[in-house]
Amino acid sequence: MSCPAFVTVVATALILQVTPVLDAQARRTGADPRAIIERAVQSMGGEQALRGITTTTTEFNNVTFALGQEETPESPARATLASGRIVVDWKGDRRVQVQEVRPVAAAMIRQRQVIAGDIGMNENDGRPAAAAPAQIVGTKRGMRLQPERILLAALDNPSSVTALRPREWGGALMDGARFAHGPDTVSLYFDRISGLLTVGESVTDDPVLGDRRNVAWYTRWQAAGSGVKLPRQIDSEANGRLQSHSVITSATVNGAVDEALFAIPDTIASRAQRASTARTPLAVQLVELAPNVWRAEGSTHHSLVVEQPERLVVIEAPQSPARSRAVLDTLRSRFPGKPVATLVNTHHHWDHSGGVRAYMAAGIPVVTHVRNAAFIRGLAAARRTVDPDALSRRPRIPAIRTVTDSMVLGAGDSRVVIYTIPTIHAEGVLAAYVPGSRILFASDVLSPAATLVPAGSAEMVAMARSRGLTVDRFAGGHGTVASWGDIERAAGGARP
Repeated sequence: MSCPAFVTVVATALILQVTPVLDAQARRTGADPRAIIERAVQSMGGEQALRGITTTTTEFNNVTFALGQEETPESPARATLASGRIVVDWKGDRRVQVQEVRPVAAAMIRQRQVIAGDIGMNENDGRPAAAAPAQIVGTKRGMRLQPERILLAALDNPSSVTALRPREWGGALMDGARFAHGPDTVSLYFDRISGLLTVGESVTDDPVLGDRRNVAWYTRWQAAGSGVKLPRQIDSEANGRLQSHSVITSATVNGAVDEALFAIPDTIASRAQRASTARTPLAVQLVELAPNVWRAEGSTHHSLVVEQPERLVVIEAPQSPARSRAVLDTLRSRFPGKPVATLVNTHHHWDHSGGVRAYMAAGIPVVTHVRNAAFIRGLAAARRTVDPDALSRRPRIPAIRTVTDSMVLGAGDSRVVIYTIPTIHAEGVLAAYVPGSRILFASDVLSPAATLVPAGSAEMVAMARSRGLTVDRFAGGHGTVASWGDIERAAGGARP
């Protein structure tokens, strides 16, 4: 498992003003967006005060809910607790976040993230590593979208701001403005009494949800020094589900900062990849594990590919439609004239189902656990207007086959047997076994590495023994390929 992601906490300002009286035309078409934004800036402390912010220091407590990692698709998400401090040097384009993260089912982790210009570093329990370019881009995007930053940008780019009709949020009617801010288009809604920004909304493309409606609430504004006020509570939602809840326990602007906080060792900086918004082509490598059996490897997630006399079977469509299209392109090149006839989805977790829709859009039937059938149908039916695909243009019901115990795909040495597997990781998990090569494949239950996790090893061994399987090697949806003997030995160290 990867370490929990860094919490993004946002902060901003407040002066009570008289509620403006809107005429009938304003109620229909929305108030003047420039006036709304100017009033919000004034309520936060005024344009001069906001432009004078050079540093911000915030201390926070946060709860993040792992949407897409639930026990079943309909189960409540688990929470991860974090507390820490964020220091931003706006003039120097630098940010540091130090936090203690407490997953409810794992040990506490101490983390530090430093972003300096277009490079970055992550440190987990004292172990530093260069930050990935995509993470740097995402963190800097979060900085750019903080309320005081986005409102000042809106003032500076009035042609990019348009009016929105008033809309009810939390039982109160709010005035709105839409701002096209670089790659982001954000709808901003303002409290009519205080004038403050209260809700930010955007719609982005999501591999599982389709159109993902992101909503951030900014509440409990308090003074932070230098005449500026910032929100002390920030809540984020995704399609109506709470994703994170942050309470800022302390907020200060223009305080002194310790230069040592932003230090990135030369050993990290010299090999750090610089942030870039350019899309890197997805590379998928086919690694042969045995005759007719390959693993389609790409970065952190992998799929199993089995060649049968007239077709291919693919187990696992992780991450995104783009990743699935890269796999399908690779298979068409390697096996011309031999179609992918079946995709097997191992379980519902979003990082392992994010590419399923691309297979369905290509007309490829999907095999999934009976628990996850409605979830897979939902993937196909999800509204997708930000990045439309074939299913958006011509909706249809996908072909889905469900597994309650086991299913055989094909015949002979190249047949694939799909089994359900009991595991604490989630309900509704499938594993794939290729008898002809004695290879067993599963995702997340066990991810082979230099050290094999005893608990996951024990679950795989128990499943294989209960099914009477003879296994030589285990291929993970993450990690490497391990010998079965090593897994059996690791299973012996599992706690009862």
